[in-house]
Parts: sequence; C-alpha cells; structure tokens
Amino acid sequence: MNKKNVFITGDKFTISQFLKRFPNDEKCLEEIKNLRWPNGLVPCIKCGKSTKHHKVTSRTAYACQVCGNHIYPLAGTIFDKTTTSLRLWFYAIYLMAQTRAGISAKQLQRELGVTYKTAHRIFKQIRTLMADNDGTPLDGIVEIDETFVGGKVSNRKKKFGIGSTDKEVVMGMLKRGG
Repeated sequence: MNKKNVFITGDKFTISQFLKRFPNDEKCLEEIKNLRWPNGLVPCIKCGKSTKHHKVTSRTAYACQVCGNHIYPLAGTIFDKTTTSLRLWFYAIYLMAQTRAGISAKQLQRELGVTYKTAHRIFKQIRTLMADNDGTPLDGIVEIDETFVGGKVSNRKKKFGIGSTDKEVVMGMLKRGG
C-alpha cells in the first residue's frame, strides 16, 4: 500500500491499519499538513527563508524556526474551529468511505461516542465533501448517451422488472470540452 496516495480510504485499508497510521491527533494534523503542502512549508510564507517549521505545543499550528510565523493547516477545511478530536473526524471519514451501504448520523453517533448534534455536523460536512457538485448546471453543448446493461432475467439471483425488461438503463451526461 502506497501511503502517499491513500488518505483514509483504499481497497485494502483495514481498521488495524487505520489505528496504526493515526494513533493520535498529532499524526492526523501531520497528515493534513502533508496533504495541503506536499512539498513542505519551505520557504516560509512570511519571511521567505528556507527553514523548518515545528509543531506548536497545545495548538493545531506549525511555527517557522526563523520568524515564528504560525501556519494553521486546519484553516479553510471542514476541521476548522472544531473542538472534536481529529482522530474522531478521520475515523468518521473512514467509516463513511468504507461502508458499502452507507452509514447514518445516528450510527456515527454510536460509533464515535459523541452527541447526535456533533455526529450530524460531522456527517453533513463529510457528505458535502463527498458530493461532486460545484453547484453549476451543465451548459453549452451537452452530450447525453444511454445504454442498456444486464443479462437474462433467468441468470439473476432475484427477478427484477416486469415481463421482458431484463436490462437496466444507464445514462451519462457530459459537457463538451469539460
């Protein structure tokens, strides 16, 4: 498994691998920092010097070794201004991504051991990120195509449809050039 390409999801990412990879909030914060700045925080954004940034104790920040400028990796993310542990957030993302049939906010509450209000907020934030919708409808030239997928009804475990409707319709839409 290539750790650079896999955040929390993956085909063979088990709970024991999750617990080993993210044992505490510091490792979770380090992962977010590495995802936001894959080449590191060099040079410093404020002073421009090529130096190291060190984790600030009891804060979700990193400080420049030369000028002391603080960088907050959680700013502008779904984790911004949260009081919930980052490890719980990561575990919630893991559960939502790994569960085939989905997971409810109530189940998330039971799994994380938090209040329903917190679980619902986490659930809603993650769901928003998982949705691939930027809010703009397709415009201009839109190509639409459909196909029928499936086999004979007799080959299926359960009989779906009525009569000879033994195939499912699959439809796709794409903005030309986009």
